[in-house]
Amino acid sequence: MADRTTVLFAATAVSLSARTGGLTQHAVDDLRTKAEELLERGDDLRLAVLAFATMWEEYHRDAYAMEKLGESLGRAVEAALNRNAPQPRFRRDIDG
Repeated sequence: MADRTTVLFAATAVSLSARTGGLTQHAVDDLRTKAEELLERGDDLRLAVLAFATMWEEYHRDAYAMEKLGESLGRAVEAALNRNAPQPRFRRDIDG
């Protein structure tokens, strides 16, 4: 789980940097390396990171495209964190 958390933090930082125009080649390479080394093949977050890194190589000079790619990576992080999952109707800690 610690490996996944490391990638989640790095992906969040890269996503925010892409949206604000402060992303560097080093940050993208670091994120790609972490995802390839720490996440299993077929992991949705790994696939999102690799897709982002590949698209970054082509669109890193286009500010609008980078903003959209950053938003896309941010959505992948949120999906990995499962923030949009429906909450259970009854909670065991409250309802007994």
